[in-house]
Order: sequence, then C-alpha cells, then structure tokens
Amino acid sequence: MASARESTPRYLTLIGATLACSALALGAAQAQTEPAEPEAPAETAAADAAGQTEGQRGAAEAAAALAAGEADEPVILEAPAPDARRVYIQDPAHFAAITQQFVIDGSTGRILGMTDGGFLPHPVAAEDGSFFAQASTVFERIARGKRTDYVEVFDPVTFLPIADIELPDAPRFLVGTYQWMNALTPDNKNLLFYQFSPAPAVGVVDLEGKTFDRMLDVPDCYHIFPASPTVFYMNCRDGSLARVDFADGETKVTNTEVFHTEDELLINHPAFSLRSGRLVWPTYTGKIFQADLTAEGATFRAPIEALTEAERADEWRPGGWEQAAYHRPSDRIYLLVDPRDEWKHKAASRFVVVLNAETGERINKIELGHEIDSINVSQDAEPLLYALSAGTQTLHIYDAATGEELRSVDQLGRGPQIITTHDMDS
Repeated sequence: MASARESTPRYLTLIGATLACSALALGAAQAQTEPAEPEAPAETAAADAAGQTEGQRGAAEAAAALAAGEADEPVILEAPAPDARRVYIQDPAHFAAITQQFVIDGSTGRILGMTDGGFLPHPVAAEDGSFFAQASTVFERIARGKRTDYVEVFDPVTFLPIADIELPDAPRFLVGTYQWMNALTPDNKNLLFYQFSPAPAVGVVDLEGKTFDRMLDVPDCYHIFPASPTVFYMNCRDGSLARVDFADGETKVTNTEVFHTEDELLINHPAFSLRSGRLVWPTYTGKIFQADLTAEGATFRAPIEALTEAERADEWRPGGWEQAAYHRPSDRIYLLVDPRDEWKHKAASRFVVVLNAETGERINKIELGHEIDSINVSQDAEPLLYALSAGTQTLHIYDAATGEELRSVDQLGRGPQIITTHDMDS
C-alpha cells in the first residue's frame, strides 16, 4: 500500500532522498498527461522549454533541493477528499500473484496514490465516498502454499487500512475479476462475496464490526446485486433472478419471472446502480435487458436494441471486459461496440454507443480512437466517460456528452481491467 500524492509534482522536493528515489517516482508522474501545470520555479523553466515531462522536471527539482542542502526527510501526504470523479483502476496483472490498484483524480488525470493487492483482488467503493475496499487473496509462498482470503478497507484520504478482515475457511471465488461477484450493501455496512466451491454460497463480511459474519446458502446462481441491507438478487440459469433475503439470520430464496430466453446470452459484466437499483444487462448481440430491483421485488422493462439493423448486418457487437456503464442522473446507457466475429465479445472495442435508457433512442456514437477493454462513467451532472485499455495500460478520459478526449493516464500496471467510482451526490 502506498501513500497518497500531493496534487503537484513539488512533493518530490519533500521526499527527495536520492536521485534513485526521484527516478522511481518518474514512472507514475509521467502518467499524468493533463491538465495545465502550476507555474514552474525559475530553475526548471529552461527544462520546461526543452519539453521535459512532469516527472523529469520533478526529478530535477529534487536534485536541486538535495544539492542546496534542503531537508530531505520523507513526508506522508494526504489525498483530497473523494468526489464523484475519483476513479479506481484495478490491475489484476494477467493473473499475477501480486497486483495494484491506482487511485486517480478524473478531473485532472493525476494519480493520487495506489494500494497493493494479492491474487485477483476485487474492488468496491462506498457510494458516499467514506471508504474503498478490496477482497483479496494471498499465498504463503507468493504463488503457492497456505491460502489466506481477506478484506481490506482503506481510508480514502490517507489510504491507510482501517480494517483488515480475514475470511476463515470461506474461500472466495477466484475467477477473472467480474465486477458484481462482490458488492457492498446499500448502507455500506456489509460486503458480500461469492463462493463457488464446495457449493454456491454468498459470504457476509461485517465492515462495521470488522469481522467475517457467515455464509449464506444460495442456489446455483451468479452475480450479486444488493437491493437493501438484507436483500440481494442473483442471475440464475433458467433466465430468472433469485431474490435472496437474509434478514433475521435466515436465508429465504424466491425467483422472479424468466426475463430472457436460453439463446439470449448475457455478457458477464452488467452495469448496476446500487443507488437506484437499476440493472442494465446487454447480450452478446447488443440487446439490452433492464430491471429495477427493490427489496420487495424486481420490475423488468421492455428490452431495447443498442445497435441498428444495418450495424447488426455488418456484424457490430458489444466487446471488451467491462462493456457497459449506466449514468444514473441522466438515465443513459453506454455500451462498448465494434464490428467483430461471433464469440469475440472479450476483444477490445473502438466505439461507444450512448442510449436513452427509457426509450432506447440513440443519443450518440463516440469513436474512442483507441482499443478499449473497459468503460465506466462518473455519476455527476457533467459526467466523464472513462475508457481503459488493458493493452496499453492507459486510462482515457472523455467528456461523456461530446465524446471529446480530455486527458489520459498511462503506465497503469500490467493489465488493468476494472474501473470503479463513487456514486456521490452531484
């Protein structure tokens, strides 16, 4: 776990130490390609004119400070309070045993800090911005030996862990990081995680009490969509949703109506708004199912088509890892698409279609200009569209209304895939 960064490169003069330390900071600082920089000191003006990056200029400042005999004791800084535009980028690193999560200010493209994780960590972020967390797994000998599953909860300003909760004899499901295989309850008091073996179950972690609570027996259904502190929904093989109520220490399961047929194959990464209960679930062909989930039940909306008949004839399909995003304030859906062969739905895409979730009307089609694997959108009144490339380890940030690329952040690990945001009041 690393500490938060100051908002300007002058923090290097505080941590100084050696040119080697400055060189280590160079990689992350170079990733911040926008926005306009604060006024540079006179001694670095010539370097700016020569076209140095922010990291190179910061290294020069640190070297000058050391040469002048200025204090070089390390200083731990704090990040600004989170807002709706803070974005978390989880890097599973192509199934590496040790991973990273980067914390970025979407408004500026600055990396605020990072946290470390184990094997296939799963991120969550409290909607009110009060914390972020991850369920993680480590092994005694890095990639073998005794396995430990645990949940870490982080302070969003200091990035220090405020809870470290071990999951005894309750191994979480280790699969490629599917965003809704773990979730927070709407009151932020519990984290729910999925267990596949020895039988399907959902684990409950008490974040307030900082302890593992219990396992809930569930049917052979997948994903977790919380609708209240004690009710969540799961997707079942018959095309229905299972409503799971675990109030009063008991687990009661009922099923909704079947909302899609066997041949209408759903992607593995639906969009879900924890605040509104809206579930947006595209198929491999771009048909989108929607449901409004409450503690009392599920209401299904009429499906909409994201792609035109002409586009479908030209073999346009959704594709990527985190392919869909939902903007709650405007009731808009964002979907990654591109022409592709059948069963290539995990391949990156270069376009996003924007839809009115109520009517299905197409609002925009954005050409991203990059091969993008995952998208998300900030939940403020003037949202940003986040588009992540696992191949180039770069987060591209767009104006969600116009599609204009505003800034980008590169060098984000080895294979970043998951984008997480806070859905705070805007």
